[in-house]
Amino acid sequence: MSRIAHLRARITRNREVPPRPRWRQLWRALRFWRPNAQADRLLASLESAGLPALALYLGLRINPGDPLGLHGGFPWVWFGPWLAAVRYGAGYGLFGVALYGGAWAWLFDSSQAAFPGEFFLGGALVSLILGEFGSAYKVQSVRHREIQSDLTARLERTKRRLFIVKESLATLEQELTDRPMTLRDALLDLRRRLAQAQTKPQTPAGSALPEPAAFLQLLSQSCRLIQAGIFLRKSGAERWGLVVRLGQHLPEIDTTHPLIEHVLETHEIAHIAQAGLSDPKYNEWVFAAPLRVDIFEEVDVLLAVHTMPFMAFDDINLRRLQVLASSYADFTQLELLVEDVRAVWPDSPIGLQQEWAHLGALHRASGLRSYCALWMGEARLSAEVLDEFASMQPPESSWWRLQTPKGHLVLVVLMPIISGASLTAYRREMIEALEAILARKDIPKQTLGVDFYPVRHAADFAELHKRVKRQ
Repeated sequence: MSRIAHLRARITRNREVPPRPRWRQLWRALRFWRPNAQADRLLASLESAGLPALALYLGLRINPGDPLGLHGGFPWVWFGPWLAAVRYGAGYGLFGVALYGGAWAWLFDSSQAAFPGEFFLGGALVSLILGEFGSAYKVQSVRHREIQSDLTARLERTKRRLFIVKESLATLEQELTDRPMTLRDALLDLRRRLAQAQTKPQTPAGSALPEPAAFLQLLSQSCRLIQAGIFLRKSGAERWGLVVRLGQHLPEIDTTHPLIEHVLETHEIAHIAQAGLSDPKYNEWVFAAPLRVDIFEEVDVLLAVHTMPFMAFDDINLRRLQVLASSYADFTQLELLVEDVRAVWPDSPIGLQQEWAHLGALHRASGLRSYCALWMGEARLSAEVLDEFASMQPPESSWWRLQTPKGHLVLVVLMPIISGASLTAYRREMIEALEAILARKDIPKQTLGVDFYPVRHAADFAELHKRVKRQ
């Protein structure tokens, strides 16, 4: 027993979290004063006025005869405007300079004392310099946040694809006889219906939702739902309207329900099997998923499932439901941006339209550059050569094989967030790879051409369309 107690004591000591050093706590406190790219204007204004006022108050308490430190060795009072300038910009720092100017006029007799122009000029210049550094930091912070958001979205899509492969490999014959369709069949059916929906006029009830009734019917077939509905937030109000329903006795949506409230706050898919959402008092809704987020980062389209068979409430079926809901949400979210791009080239692949619109919006929001490469040959390239060449493209890129009006095959490659210097290296490496493929297949050497187009707006997409038509 003594050895067991000694071992338990050692494990307990190892699991205890050691206290953080004081220098680390001080460092975390100092990091609070870094530039803030997401601050509210009211908070920034209050802080920009409060910091200089606090510094001036401390100066009055320490040295009432010289609160601004005009005759001191170092102008400590300027730290108030300087901190405001670093955090929010030069304009907020100059607000503190103006505050000190008014304090000097109030505390000193301007008719007898000369205005300390050098003192205020130096403080204002340092405020401007620190404000410019803070603005540059905020621009970089916004860009990094946009890149992180884009990479997170791509990672989520990759995880869903891996889950599809995993389930397809692990599907047994007994499950196939019990389930009307596999996940792969359901996704292909969903993709086909969404693509067909773009050629039909949409109803006013679901003005921005592609085929909501077909999507809900697909969920009923593949995930065995009984009662469910897609709800749309009405403009200018917190009320929700039913777009399409499955079942006859679907109750009205309740935003105070823990499951629905959790989805609206976190923008994440949830079900009652999760921790904290399985309260038996709230058992009306069993599954909910956001299908679209508006420009204010609020969920305005919601899928809510009221009734499912008990045997269908297993981990595999819930994961399938999550993948289908996320795929539909990705499609509807991208459709919010694709209208201008689709207008200039309606016959282009829907995936190309959506990716172009997404990267264009990313450029307009944060200035991040993306490019499109159009690969073509002097003679006709076969589909086999282009497919092998497409497999050598960078892993973060997306590609489409298109046929021109003259019957030529070309390869369109979208490369997100890439610089001009990287394009030169990409062009050199890809031309060498394509020449190696042609040499290995004993195809006569020919002139290979590649055109680069910036991905910024619909006008660039129109230029790509014109080049494809001329090929």
